[in-house]
Amino acid sequence: MSNRLQLAVTTVLLAAQATTSFPGMVAASATSTTTAGVPSQLEVSINTNKPNPIVVTGPKQPNFDTDVLVPLRAKQAAEAQAAQAAAAQAAAAAAAAAKAAAARIVRVAATPVVVPSGSHTDWMAAAGISPADYGFVDYIISHESGWGVTKSNYAGSGAYGLGQAEPASKMAIYGSDYLTNPVTQLRWATAYAVGRYGSWANAYNHWVAYHSW
Repeated sequence: MSNRLQLAVTTVLLAAQATTSFPGMVAASATSTTTAGVPSQLEVSINTNKPNPIVVTGPKQPNFDTDVLVPLRAKQAAEAQAAQAAAAQAAAAAAAAAKAAAARIVRVAATPVVVPSGSHTDWMAAAGISPADYGFVDYIISHESGWGVTKSNYAGSGAYGLGQAEPASKMAIYGSDYLTNPVTQLRWATAYAVGRYGSWANAYNHWVAYHSW
C-alpha cells in the first residue's frame, strides 16, 4: 500500500479524534483499554514527509503519584478535618449541657441537727425506760457513745447513735428521726437489750464481762 493510500485509510479511521498540527502532519490520540481494565492514552502522529508516516506511541500510563495518591490524600485530609470538626462540635455541646445541668442544681443548706432538750434522765423517761434501769442504761450508753446522739464509727463497724446501732437504719422502725432524736434511739436500745439479753440488767452484766453488747 502506498504512503498516500495508507494515509487516507488512517485518516478516515481517526477522523473523529484527529487534530492537524501543520500541513503534512496529523496528530491524534485514542483511548484504549489495557488488560487490567485501566484506560490508557495512545498517541498517534502522522507525518507524510517521512517513509513511515504513521507513528503510534503508547500506551500512555497513568502517573500513580499525581493520578492516585494526590487525590486519595486530599480526600483523607478532608475526611480527617471533618471528623475533627465534628468531635469539637460534640465536645462543645457536651460542655454546654454540663454547664446547663450544673446551673439547674439547687443548692440546699445543710439542716442543723436539733437534739431534744432535757437531761439524760428526761430522755430515758420519754423512751419508757423504767427508773430502776437508769443506772444500767447510763453505764452502757456512756461507754458506747458517751451520750453522743450522732456519734458514728463509720471508719470501723459503721455503728451509729447512743447505743451504736449497726447499721443505723435498724432504728428506723422506732421513728423517722432516728438519726437525731435520742428518745427514738433509746427506744431501739431498750428493744435490743430486752430482745437479746432479756433485760437492761442482763445487758449490763454482759457489757461488764465482754465490753460490748
